[in-house]
Amino acid sequence: MFKNLRESKGFTLIELMIVVAIIAILAVVAVPQFTKYMRSAKTAEANEMLDLIKKGSATYYTTPRTQIGTTKRIECQFPAAVNSTPTGSGCCKVDTSGDDRCDPSLSSWNNATWSALKFSITDEHYFQYSYNSSGTMTTARYTAEANADLDCDGVFSTFQIVGEGDPKATKAECNAVGAPAIFRDNETE
Repeated sequence: MFKNLRESKGFTLIELMIVVAIIAILAVVAVPQFTKYMRSAKTAEANEMLDLIKKGSATYYTTPRTQIGTTKRIECQFPAAVNSTPTGSGCCKVDTSGDDRCDPSLSSWNNATWSALKFSITDEHYFQYSYNSSGTMTTARYTAEANADLDCDGVFSTFQIVGEGDPKATKAECNAVGAPAIFRDNETE
């Protein structure tokens, strides 16, 4: 019986320590990369939603409008400003489901500006959105912004897109131009 135990093959302590060391090294490298990847995936929301706001802004600006009860055309402009939606100091503070995302609330998006932009979010989301605008025709300008505390540490990611009335446009034809890219600050905070 002891003869069979001595002949059986197994791993030595050094081989097991090497395997454990390799696994530890992989974990040390992989976990931070995985965390960064997850935060980057969360920021895809801001990119997609700001693109929708940009398209809604261009559509609103270029659609002719007249004053009620008259034939007088209203100068081209962007929708009115709207504060951070949903309200509050970040989704981490207002989350009731425990996943650090803003809970869906259709009433949050029931606003003339968001309706004019044809923009709302009906699912849980990480970012809060705001919209500022001013001017008409060639002085018209808007700024759409997305802010989120992706890991609930008090540091916010900021994404921003800007657009304006085309300075070469005429009163007969409204044309909007926008920034070629989204501004990002603390992208994966």
